[in-house]
Amino acid sequence: MVSAVDPVANSAHVLYVSEGLAQLVGHSTTSLLGQPPDTIFDPSTPPEQMDAVANLVEHGKQAVLPMQLRVGEGESVRVKATFLAVPSISDGWPLYLSMFRRLDIPAESPPLKDPFDSTELFDALAHPGSLDDVVVHLAERAECFIPDGRVVMALAYAHEPTSAKFDLVRTGGLKPSLLTRFFQHIRIDGDLSITQAVPVASLPLDLALEFQNDGTAALWVTPMLRADGEILGAVAVAHPTTAVPTDAEKQLLASVARLAVVAMERSRREADLALRALHDPLTGLPNRDLMTDRLEQLIDAAKWAGPTGKEVLAVVLVDLDRFKTINERRGAIVGDAVLTQTAQRLRSELHVGDTIGRVGPDQFLVVCPSRKDEADAFAMADLLRQAVVAPIDITDQESLQVTASVGVVMLHGDDTLDVADVIANAESAVDVAHEAGRDQVSVFDAELRQQLAARHELERALQEAIDGDELFLVYQPIIEVATGSMMGAEALIRWDRPGHGVLPPALFIEIAEDSGLIIDIGNWVIKEACRQVADWPDRLAGGRPQISVNLSARQLSHPSLLPTVNEALDFYQIDPQSVGFEVTESMKVEDLERASQALVALAELGCHLSIDDFGIGYATLDYLRRFSMAHTLKIDRSFVDGLGSSREDTAIVSASVTLAESLGLTVVAEGVETVEQLEYLHQLGADYAQGYLLSKPVELDDAHLLWHRATLIPGEPF
Repeated sequence: MVSAVDPVANSAHVLYVSEGLAQLVGHSTTSLLGQPPDTIFDPSTPPEQMDAVANLVEHGKQAVLPMQLRVGEGESVRVKATFLAVPSISDGWPLYLSMFRRLDIPAESPPLKDPFDSTELFDALAHPGSLDDVVVHLAERAECFIPDGRVVMALAYAHEPTSAKFDLVRTGGLKPSLLTRFFQHIRIDGDLSITQAVPVASLPLDLALEFQNDGTAALWVTPMLRADGEILGAVAVAHPTTAVPTDAEKQLLASVARLAVVAMERSRREADLALRALHDPLTGLPNRDLMTDRLEQLIDAAKWAGPTGKEVLAVVLVDLDRFKTINERRGAIVGDAVLTQTAQRLRSELHVGDTIGRVGPDQFLVVCPSRKDEADAFAMADLLRQAVVAPIDITDQESLQVTASVGVVMLHGDDTLDVADVIANAESAVDVAHEAGRDQVSVFDAELRQQLAARHELERALQEAIDGDELFLVYQPIIEVATGSMMGAEALIRWDRPGHGVLPPALFIEIAEDSGLIIDIGNWVIKEACRQVADWPDRLAGGRPQISVNLSARQLSHPSLLPTVNEALDFYQIDPQSVGFEVTESMKVEDLERASQALVALAELGCHLSIDDFGIGYATLDYLRRFSMAHTLKIDRSFVDGLGSSREDTAIVSASVTLAESLGLTVVAEGVETVEQLEYLHQLGADYAQGYLLSKPVELDDAHLLWHRATLIPGEPF
């Protein structure tokens, strides 16, 4: 059973009830939803007992105790009840989990032959079970050797020296309220750190009278002490006479107390491990598992409550922009500082009822129930984005600017999405924020849902295209500027999608990258290009073209690349120098670093390597240094387009040609569309050119025809 407490009204109500519990108490699950939790408790349950449970749970501990549930008029059933709070919901309405297991009346255990033989007691400790199960078993075994005594087990759940609060795990048939007052008296006015026999007559009059009426003349109290002296509880024996315990009885109670301490320390360790398993060790926030469970509860609660006007449940995914680069370039210490400070800032912006967790290396999930409308939910998401933007202190003298892309999913009571759908939709919204330039808030709405559906359909069709022979290659010639003759070509992929016609790569390569299909597609391109190079006719003047294909960062980092290239070269028996590979200069530095070994291996094979789209990347000169194994520089079309008309573009192209020449690289100018541009390239000393002026991408047969032409320059050669 899951209950929520409204801290303002100081009242609790049931959010979830299992079918098993509902059947046990004779109710339906729906009839119990929204009711106070104590609806199912037997009226005889002492208020002090529930107060003790509430105090234990509020202190982050687990409360386990035997109690009775009401199953009808005047009827009840005995259960073992476990109460605990959902961890780290301190910023929201407290949530409590209650579990009940029906108890059968245990058969009385036969007396031990030797009261000092602790074999059974140690066996109980060795087997898994709750702390209360072990402690109750210890009390039952001890009671076998004290014929007239009733054994009480009390565990401390507040560790302050002046605290007198205990969890009564076993009362021995005495009233819990009476025992609570007794231990309070002993701990405040006496000494609970030593074994003692307390005559009832020595107690305050009200206590003495109650004990005497209950048939108790003395209580033997043995403390449960840790090695450092901390009091973890006490074993007490209510005895009908004023006799003091024998040495054998003292030794038995001391053994029971020591074994109880062992059980408690084991329980503490297990609870600590369980808490760590559900929390991020760096930020202390709930992890993905716990946040998923929390979100599932809120979605179920929203569905149960039904539509409530405009009120929404907002799920906000905060993704730190380019955190991977920060972590790799600046180191884990700086990365950890960014994460911990970001977590603190996000938590400081939450309202009552909101929950935050760390669900990925650079992602935080914030769940905001009961936003008054969609505008309020969006405002909350933007507030979280703004909280990230402020500079993060790395040292006293240094700070770091970080931004976040934020995705928002808004749910109403009549939505039917499950947790996996909600998180996937939030991630899709984050992707849209990335594409919009980062440091943005994007809401997953009906339009985005349609786009996502279309994207999934395209991904499915693309997988079928790989297997269904729907992909083919076209070739755009690369000519020698001085002569206009074709020296090679760039192989470009096309998709002949049934019912849609021929699609250019711009419409599907990004999806292939995101889905991982780019590996299969890239391997197909390499094999197909090598097959067609092997069948390429020799030119009358001799020689074969150099055909280049594009490689993505994901391909370069994938272990299948080199085996695929080697296999294709060997199978088709072609010269490695006939095959080239183009790597975009806009590839991120971290991708290039991971791919450098593959690039070196391709160069050692004899394959031609080109830096594509030169001039538009993150760090142009740094790339030239890192890309020292390259043979060719391809100047991006955006600069070639301004040749002769833009002083800046002309200067950039001129500088690029000079730089390439000084590094021993050849130059290919992309996007040549006019004779004037080609003339400028000739004057600047560019080696090769490629563009629509010379030829559009053409299919294989037409590429063969172009290969045999003397020149592809329109009109007279200059």
